[in-house]
Amino acid sequence: MQEVVPEEQTLPPQEPMPLRKSTRERRSAIPDDYIVFLQEHEVGIGLMEDDPINFHQAMESSNSQKWIDAMNEEIKSMKDNDVWDLVPLPF
Repeated sequence: MQEVVPEEQTLPPQEPMPLRKSTRERRSAIPDDYIVFLQEHEVGIGLMEDDPINFHQAMESSNSQKWIDAMNEEIKSMKDNDVWDLVPLPF
């Protein structure tokens, strides 16, 4: 008896498929404003010598009204954007 061996099928060589590239916009993991802050900090232009570092110094400076206006503007912006909720004080 003769053994039957199936013939191997030869497939034509396949052409390599081109890689697909994403069209999604990639953003840096580090925000740009953080990088700018670091650069300003390294150069030392983030805070000027005469900038107050606390409320008392701001109120004692010759620009106290400008500081008050800036603070009021910030508070108004936070109220307009509803950035906090008033809650009862804990006991």
